[in-house]
Amino acid sequence: MCDASFATETDSKSRFGYFFFCLGGLVSWVSQHSTRVMASSTEAECHALVHTGKENIWEREFLTELKLFPHIPPTPIYQDNKSAITLATGGTHHKRSKHFGIEFDALREYVKLGELEIFYRPTENLPADMLTKSLPPEKFKRFREETMGGRREQDTFI
Repeated sequence: MCDASFATETDSKSRFGYFFFCLGGLVSWVSQHSTRVMASSTEAECHALVHTGKENIWEREFLTELKLFPHIPPTPIYQDNKSAITLATGGTHHKRSKHFGIEFDALREYVKLGELEIFYRPTENLPADMLTKSLPPEKFKRFREETMGGRREQDTFI
């Protein structure tokens, strides 16, 4: 799962974050500010998806090298921005997204090749939200428990 906040950092930069699970256990996470200014919240979320896609490639190659699994299904990625999902999963480029760059084209290829699938999850149910912004204590505790707790049914593989 991944998330981004738009223009919340110094110099109008954004922050992105993601979690990776394998067999229900947390194996990788990041919370990082972007190196450039994003022009919209959709661009910030697409930027988060690009970085999540890069990590996904590494995770999949590592698991393949270990030879523990005969087949690795597409990695489910949960995202709360419907516009970013549409753009990443084959929606046409919009005049406001034509500047996203080559990395974004690589993300679309990851989807096309079946290495990951992107699913919508509302912000109030997206634990990666705690990597990108301040949360009320109750919400933070709920997300922390979900992230650090036991296996969840939707995270059957990665």
